[in-house]
Amino acid sequence: MILQRYLNRELVNMTTAIIFILLLIVISNMFVRYLSIVSGGNIEADAIFKMIAVMLPKYIAYLLPISFFFAILLVYGKLFANNELFVAFACGTSWFRLLKIIMIPALSLFIIELILTLFILPKMDQSYFLVQKTTTKNSLISFIQPGKIIPFNDGKQVVYTKSTDRDGDMHDIFIYQKRPDNRSTIITAPTGYAETQTDGNQYLVLENGHYYDVTPGNIVVQKGKFTKATQFLSGKVTLGNNSSIDSVPTSQLIGSNDLQYKAELQWRLSFPIAILISTLIALALCRMRPRQNRYSKIIPAILIFIIYFNFISLSKTWLANGTVPTWIGIWWVHILFGGVMLVILKRYNGKNRYKEVKAL
Repeated sequence: MILQRYLNRELVNMTTAIIFILLLIVISNMFVRYLSIVSGGNIEADAIFKMIAVMLPKYIAYLLPISFFFAILLVYGKLFANNELFVAFACGTSWFRLLKIIMIPALSLFIIELILTLFILPKMDQSYFLVQKTTTKNSLISFIQPGKIIPFNDGKQVVYTKSTDRDGDMHDIFIYQKRPDNRSTIITAPTGYAETQTDGNQYLVLENGHYYDVTPGNIVVQKGKFTKATQFLSGKVTLGNNSSIDSVPTSQLIGSNDLQYKAELQWRLSFPIAILISTLIALALCRMRPRQNRYSKIIPAILIFIIYFNFISLSKTWLANGTVPTWIGIWWVHILFGGVMLVILKRYNGKNRYKEVKAL
């Protein structure tokens, strides 16, 4: 019981310190990024703190697994370096006993992460969208986001761009416009950029594109191409719910046959599970020999941790594309890494620990 309280207190203190430092770094970067947006005149200055506050739970959820992972490595590395764990092994403590002790804070973080990823983060994503919408300085252009279809003027005008580079240039632009005479115009262009003139009117300047005039009930389509053209953005942005899948409530994901929804559900569940698996990875890789450097296992552990999360991300893509069946999904990554680490801990959990003590 004394050992359990001591280890858990050290882990909680170290996890808190690490996540506090990481959050300071993330918040500083967010503040600088939003400050540049404010200086460009796109949003109100007081919106910075609102947007950071709304995004904070998301970053906490993302940083919890890695913070707990580093805390285990640092705390147990220090205990090995000070020979405290060797003494505990000599007194009959096993690796599975250590695992049982460490799972108490791990399960607590698992529950917190589960609540965050399944229930809080989708609502926070919607809140961020609303804050962004209500604090924008009447700039229609600022609402154009890569990969999202943005309707203007009650859906009479629709703008889509696939990507935007660092200079603000847009790529693969698609514009649909319904004209007053009930005809429709479709404009496509490989590149373009936004432009606000001195009178306040906002335009998309398109380069080397094509246009198509369509009349309802007529199969004849008038088409042409242009070197440079400007498209006026009129009316207001028609914004309802955020179209991002991140904002879809978990209740809608459960039971859905859509592969995108299935991948998103398993992705959300992967973060709580990752806390448990990263606990096994850190514990299995923190083992040291007497007089070994306490930081010698950090780099190999980080590499395995990165591989683990890259496989999770890759499996999500495979599931969304239909490459792997749902029952395999992302689960195989957790089972593989968790199983390997349990095998390693089982090898440690035996007479090997007494050999380590005799080597002192």
